[in-house]
Parts: sequence; C-alpha cells; structure tokens
Amino acid sequence: MDVTVKTPSRIHLGMIDLNGGLGRLYGSIGLALEKPSIVLEAKTSDSLEIIGEDGERVREIVEVFSRAHNLDIGVVIDVKQTIPEHVGLGSGTQLSLAVASALSYISRLSVDVREIARIMNRGAISGIGVESFRKGGFIIDGGKKAGSTEGIPSIVYRSSFPDDWTFVLAVPSIRRGLSGREEESAFKKIVPASPEIAKDICWLLQMKMLPALVEKDIGAFGQSLMEIDRKVGRYFKEVQGGVYKEKLTQGLIDCMLDAGSYGAGQSSWGPAVYGLIEDSRAQKLESAVDSFMKAEGMGGTIIRTHTNNSGAEISVME
Repeated sequence: MDVTVKTPSRIHLGMIDLNGGLGRLYGSIGLALEKPSIVLEAKTSDSLEIIGEDGERVREIVEVFSRAHNLDIGVVIDVKQTIPEHVGLGSGTQLSLAVASALSYISRLSVDVREIARIMNRGAISGIGVESFRKGGFIIDGGKKAGSTEGIPSIVYRSSFPDDWTFVLAVPSIRRGLSGREEESAFKKIVPASPEIAKDICWLLQMKMLPALVEKDIGAFGQSLMEIDRKVGRYFKEVQGGVYKEKLTQGLIDCMLDAGSYGAGQSSWGPAVYGLIEDSRAQKLESAVDSFMKAEGMGGTIIRTHTNNSGAEISVME
C-alpha cells in the first residue's frame, strides 16, 4: 500500500476567553492555509525506514501510534516537504496527524482524525490545527470546561473562506515561538484575565468578524482580525514581553498596513506575521514586506497563500 498525505498549515488568530467566568476557558479562532504544507509518502515495508526531514520527530510519532494500537509496523516514510517549526503555523499538529493518518491506512485501521489527535496529544488547548487537517476553512472552537484536561475543544463554527482573499506571511529568522511543554507552562503562568477583554473579543467576533465573512467584506474582516489580535496580545503580555512577541513584529505589521493590508497580526506565539489582502494587490504587499525585511537586515521567508478550504489531501494506492 502507498499513502500520500498533504496537509494544510494554519494561522491562529487568537484565544477568546482566558477569564473563565462562564465556566469555559480558551476558545480559538483560526484559518487553514494552502501553504506551507507537509507532504509525505508512506509505503508498506518489512521494516521501519524514515527518509527526508524531521526524521526523529517522525520516528517518535510512529512509536506513539504503534504503542497505542499494539502494532509492529513495517513502513517507509518519506517526508518530502515540511512546515517551519515553532513559528506559529502549526507544524507539530500537522506532522503528527499526517504520519499517524498514513499509518492508520497502512494498518487498515479506521481511526477518526480527532481520535488520532487525542492519541498523539494534539489539540489539548486549541482545536484549530486538528480541524484544519480535517476540513480546513475558517474555524472557531468553543474552548474547554474550566478545570478540564481531557479531550479536544468542540468546533462551534466552520466555513469556507473567500477564494480571492490572500494572506501574505512573513516568517522572520528570529527567536522561535513557544511550543510543547514550554507552551503548557506559559498557559499555567497566565492569571485569569479581565472579563472585559473576553467580552470585547466576543463582541468583535459576533458583530464584526462573522458578518464581514458572510458578506465578504474584506475591509471589515481585516479590521476585526487586527482588533482581536491586539486584544488577545493583552492576555499574553507578561509571558511574551508585550502585545507582540518581538519589537520587530510591530514593524512588520505596520509595514503590511502601510502597503495596503486590510488587517495584520501575529499568529499564535509567532514569530510568523500575516497580512490580509485581495489577490490583485498581493504582489505589492509581498514586495513591501520583502523590502522591509531586507532593510532591517532580517532574514526569513515570505509566503503568499490562500486559505485551504478542504483540509488534508490523502490518496491511497493498493
């Protein structure tokens, strides 16, 4: 059997509630992206062989999946393309789900993606990455009951995103964002935030962002995206040293806005920064970001991408 998996990446637009006054915590807003993506092939074999990038991480994923299902899997896994790690684009969840999904097909197991995520310990705080893999699009999850440590947050809204709206991503070569145990530790340090922040975010989400998406009003959507991002940054000021992770992040965001972006912000813990614009003006925005990064002596990557509205692509050949 030969299985090919191509995943989306994702941008995390923010947490809704870190107060918990209504009995729930977190709640996430996010989008699945076409690029960057993970592409891997898995083929039945007599033994385990891993080719390409992220070999140690892939091996760990295979071991976790194998133990969970009491399997001795013979497979060759060739990782042909990856998502940059720890930059705010959800690489860990996508790699885990891609490898484990391929293994489930090769082992002829029928395992739901959310169950795979649970086994791989993914999606404990935010369900955006898991749902990006499942179905793509624009996603909101409902967070978790306060005090709960089990399960993946339920998805409360999901829709396709306009095909002619483009994101320009800037991923500067600066200190990477938090992930794994560091991220878990950071959330434990966050004291219950003011309920006013959560109320403002909910108001913006319900009365500005969602109507703008339904009505395909890119200007209003971009404004709400940016306003929510700044309010979410207030939750994490003490952990990341400010509303944004780095001083240069504000410079990148200002550059994107000056070049015509309708909204810009930091994805998750960064350092990835995104700007929203129409297809017809995306090249201008990309060029402006490139010039800014070069002028600042900032290495890194610029990616122009649409939203992925369908989730991971999995093809199977017997």
